[in-house]
Amino acid sequence: MKIGCFVETYNFKYKEEMEALKIFEVTAKSLGHNFEVTGKEIVNRIDDFDSIFIRATTDPLFTSYVVSRIAEEKGKRVIDDSESIRVCSDKVALYYRLLKRGIPIPRTIPFYGEFDRLESIAEEIGYPVVVKAPNSRFSLYVEKANTFEELLVIAKRFLRRSKAILLQKFIQSTFDWRIGVLNGRVIYACKYLLPKGGWKIRDVVNNRVVWGEVKAVSRETISPKLKKIAIDAAKSVGDGLYGVDIKQVGKDFYVIEVNDNPTIMHGMEDAKDKDIYEKIILALVA
Repeated sequence: MKIGCFVETYNFKYKEEMEALKIFEVTAKSLGHNFEVTGKEIVNRIDDFDSIFIRATTDPLFTSYVVSRIAEEKGKRVIDDSESIRVCSDKVALYYRLLKRGIPIPRTIPFYGEFDRLESIAEEIGYPVVVKAPNSRFSLYVEKANTFEELLVIAKRFLRRSKAILLQKFIQSTFDWRIGVLNGRVIYACKYLLPKGGWKIRDVVNNRVVWGEVKAVSRETISPKLKKIAIDAAKSVGDGLYGVDIKQVGKDFYVIEVNDNPTIMHGMEDAKDKDIYEKIILALVA
């Protein structure tokens, strides 16, 4: 079978991402399939492929969504599917999905601009309050307010670009779990360590953008409770490929968000469970 892999060059800033793409290609070939990396021209070439694998930033306003929708209309297997893109690109919609399924999450309240209620909502959550824009990604448009004055400034700024934001309880930790889930099964696990002096995976420390390190953990060694929560959270969106971000407090776990199109870098997410490439290829040709 022929797999078309849609990428956009601005997404691939690190050699580890390109190395992962090469492993996808080699793995597909070893399984008897063709794997072609292509850019925006794929929009007019969907019929050339049996399935589509998106490795570009996903958003309903981006080319990736157009590619996904066209592929679906033509009956192609596609990762990521358009529904997953829509839900994961809207943190408010994702919140309601998680809530409906009973997934443990930090205390979270959607805020629609009722500023006369903002202070009481913040007091209910407790400071510091994490403020998230609906389409935040890579820790962008995610900020922390330590006081009501800070919260008011952030909320007004975020609401200039969206109709709603999320206000969420801050959970102190030194890392986030990132659990990769494909078709309802965990395919990899890792810890995204928080950078020194920061509280987000991507943060600004001393006026410099810094990223935390990635520490892979064998999927067979994570607790059954963590595994179940990650799978249930992924199922609240669909049955595609997801990266589920989870905070751990003692023996309890809280889902922070579910990401479609999760990052896969050679030597990082794949460091322990090296068969993730084969599992994804097999899902594309099933």
